[in-house]
Amino acid sequence: MYKKAEAAAGFTEGTNSEIEVRIQRLPDEKETRENEIQKLRTEIMAGKGPDVYLLEKKEENVIEEAIPLLENPYKTMQSGALAPLDEFMEKDSYWEDSTYNEVILKAGQYDETQYILPMSVRYDVLPRTTDMEEMTGDTLGEWLEQAKNSGDIRIKQAMNMALRCARWIQPAVDYESGEIFFDQKKWSEFADEIFQFKTDEQESLLQGQHYQVDMPGPNLWQEGIDWQVVPDLDGNKMASIMTYGAVGMSSDCKKEAYEFLMLFLNDRTKDYENENPDAPLPRLYGYIDRGDIPVQEKVFEEWMGNLPDEAVQEMEETFHELDGAYFLTKAERELYEGIDEIFMKNRSEGYDWSADIPKVAERAWNTYKMMVSE
Repeated sequence: MYKKAEAAAGFTEGTNSEIEVRIQRLPDEKETRENEIQKLRTEIMAGKGPDVYLLEKKEENVIEEAIPLLENPYKTMQSGALAPLDEFMEKDSYWEDSTYNEVILKAGQYDETQYILPMSVRYDVLPRTTDMEEMTGDTLGEWLEQAKNSGDIRIKQAMNMALRCARWIQPAVDYESGEIFFDQKKWSEFADEIFQFKTDEQESLLQGQHYQVDMPGPNLWQEGIDWQVVPDLDGNKMASIMTYGAVGMSSDCKKEAYEFLMLFLNDRTKDYENENPDAPLPRLYGYIDRGDIPVQEKVFEEWMGNLPDEAVQEMEETFHELDGAYFLTKAERELYEGIDEIFMKNRSEGYDWSADIPKVAERAWNTYKMMVSE
């Protein structure tokens, strides 16, 4: 992402001599990063801070998550630290015929006002060959029941989803109403079923090639394979937001800051290149990086590396199935860490997971409650 930000900075300065772009990259080293983030947070609270935010979230199941600048983007939108973007968007022709997925865009809104522009997402699909039975249920629980009764080892292996536990109920919270959708009982019961399933099907799960759900994209596509989007326990098909941009409320150049962010979505750099072939400037392609899924379908062909039309069509079909998007928070991280710990303990003979699962759910619920109440 840093290289893309540098490219956008180079283009901006190359087309407007009055603008200088300075990029502040947060360090990876933990202690240095913490100090830098604390200083930035103090500036933001004091009504200062960056003109533009271009940030990324780490998945909940990474080994060690880097400390984020904005710990909870939902609460940041409520705080007044970010500028509303609607005025700029209404005047921007990009949004008139955009292929940006509106359910993803909605995740960056608070009180019907756009504060954040999601730039990339991730969601899970089941890659299904022609000789595999189609998953017929609407919820993840129904998928598990089908796997239990199936004679296809691949389907059983695909439902070995204990470590995807932070995605079983999403959205988990409505920060505007303060309502918590995360159902401890439903989540705990499903976790218990998953661990029992792993125990009952231990031999099947270890046979042959390990079959699993994964993120759709160029690395997953094979000819003759369809993708089914994985639902959660409520039947929602949700994407997690991996990178996003916003404009600081304290900025004196909000319009320019918005235009900088839009370079990652619109065709301005491409059009400039076509009109000025002898004055080359960095070119952006409508997606933030190849490792995550773009938020607009018009770039799928290029993002997927010019794979056959069938691959792009398959990608578009899953993209249209999405019901919404959400930001990963520390509660999702806690769910993963809790189940991962149980997963490790379950390797010991005689361990009973049933007592620990509700504790993980309760801890996450309390974290959601705390975040809503802050």
